[in-house]
Amino acid sequence: MTIVAISDMHYFGLSRPVSRQENVRGELGRTLLKKVFLRLAHQGIKPDVAVILGDLLDNGTDPNGELDLITIHGELTRCGVPCIVLPGNHDGDPSAFNARFGTPPGLYRIKDLGFVVMGTAYAENYRPSTPVEDLARLKQIRKENPDLPLIALQHAPAYPVIDTLFPYRIANAAQVMDAYRNCAVSLALSGHYHTGTAIRLHDTTRYHTVPALCEAPFRFSVIRIEGDRIEIDEQSLALPSGALMDSHCHTEHAFCGTTVDTAPVIATAKAMGIGTLCLTEHAFQLYFEKHEAMGFRWQSETERVERAWAAPGRGRMAAYRRFAEKLRSPFVKIGLEVDLYGDGELLIAPEDRAFPWDILVGAIHKIKDYRPGVTTQREAEALFLRDVEQITGTDIHVLAHPFRWFDRHHLQRPKHLYGAVSDLLAENGVAVEVNYHTYSPDPGFVRLCVAKGIPVALASDTHDLAEAGEFWPHLHLLKQAGITSKNMHDVLFKLPKS
Repeated sequence: MTIVAISDMHYFGLSRPVSRQENVRGELGRTLLKKVFLRLAHQGIKPDVAVILGDLLDNGTDPNGELDLITIHGELTRCGVPCIVLPGNHDGDPSAFNARFGTPPGLYRIKDLGFVVMGTAYAENYRPSTPVEDLARLKQIRKENPDLPLIALQHAPAYPVIDTLFPYRIANAAQVMDAYRNCAVSLALSGHYHTGTAIRLHDTTRYHTVPALCEAPFRFSVIRIEGDRIEIDEQSLALPSGALMDSHCHTEHAFCGTTVDTAPVIATAKAMGIGTLCLTEHAFQLYFEKHEAMGFRWQSETERVERAWAAPGRGRMAAYRRFAEKLRSPFVKIGLEVDLYGDGELLIAPEDRAFPWDILVGAIHKIKDYRPGVTTQREAEALFLRDVEQITGTDIHVLAHPFRWFDRHHLQRPKHLYGAVSDLLAENGVAVEVNYHTYSPDPGFVRLCVAKGIPVALASDTHDLAEAGEFWPHLHLLKQAGITSKNMHDVLFKLPKS
C-alpha cells in the first residue's frame, strides 16, 4: 500500500484569504497540489490512495469559498487516484464539505486496509476535540472488523504534545489515544500543525502529523505500508540545491500552452527556489497564426515566412517583444525558442535577430523532407543529423530536448548518434538541455556531453503551470550522470554576459 498524504493547502483563488502570514502561500495551493502528483509521476509512484487531511481552503466561510472548493475537487478528480478528503477548521461547514467529497466520518476500505475518518469539533477558543460519537464509531468498526488493519485520519493531532500557545492538539487527546490503543489502530495521520511531526510510536500506534503544503519548502508525505512495516518519506517541492536557472519556459503566447501564465509562473518559480527564469517563446508560433504555425508548411514554403515577416508586427512577435521586455529583470530573462526553415536558416527575422535577447534556444520540432511511413530509420537519422549540424552552427545558446524528435515520431532513439551530436555541441559552444516535458533524457548522453566540456542547461519547458520550477527529475538525472553538488556549478549553463 502506498499512500500520499497532503495537508493544509489553505488555497484561495476567488475567495478572500484570512491568513496574513507571508510564509503561507495559499494562492499557490492549486498549483502545489498539481505539483505533488507531477512529482510522484516523475518518481514512478502511483499511490493507492491520497489522503487530504484538511484546510484545503484558507477561508471556507467566504461566499466564493464553495467555488474554490470546486477547483480543488477538480484537481483531485484529475489526479486519477482514490481520495479520502477531510475538512479542517478553515474549510467551512463540515456537512457541506463532506457532501461534496463523499468521505464523511466512517470506515473506508482500500485494498486490505481500513481508513477511519474521525470528526473534529472546535470550541470558541479554536481548541479541537474528537466527538464521543466518533470514538464510539471507531470501537464499533473494530468490533465488526476484528482483523482489519486500521489507519485513523483526523485534521488535528492527538500526539505528541505540541508546545505552543495556539491549541493545535485535540483537547481529549488522552481519551483518543486510549481508543486507538484499544482498537489496535496501527497508524494515525493528522495535519493542522503546519510544522508537522515525524513518525512516533506510542503504545502500539504510530503517529505522524503531515506538514503544511502551503509553507516552504512545501512538504507532503509518501507512506509505504507492507505488513507491520511503515515507512514515511517526507518530501519537499522546493529545490534542495539552491538557486538554479530555468533556461526554457513558455508564456500565454504559446499555442501549445495549457495552463501556463507568466505571472503565476514567475511566482511559482521563485517559490520553488529558481534563481533565474528564462522566458523563451516559440518564434514560429509568434510569426504565424495557429493553423499555419502548427502545420509547419512554412518550413519548406519560404514565401510563407517572407509574407509573415512583411506583415505589420510580424504576427505577434512585436507584441511579444514589448511584453517580454517589460518583464526583464535580474530574475526574468527573455528569449526565443527557434527552429529551422528553408535550407537550414534560423527562423528569426532580421529586425528580431538584432534585438538584445538574453537567450536563444534552438529546437527541432519537425524535419523537412521527413515523410512518416516512408522515410526509413536510417534516412531519418541522416536528416536529423543534418538539422543538428545546421542549427548548432547558428547563434543559439542551447539545443532543446535533443532526441525528442525520434520519440514524437515513434522511431528508435539512435544512441549511436550520441557521439556525433555531442561533438557538434562542443564544436559550436552550444549547451545540452535536460528537459522532462513529454521527454525523458538519457543520463548516458548527458554524461558524454559533460565529459566533452559541454554545459548543461536545466529546462522546465513549462507549458502547464505545475511544471514551473519542477526540477526533481533534472537533479536526479545529474546525479545519475555523476554530477554532484560539488561540481554542479562548473557544469551548468550560464547566460552569456551582455
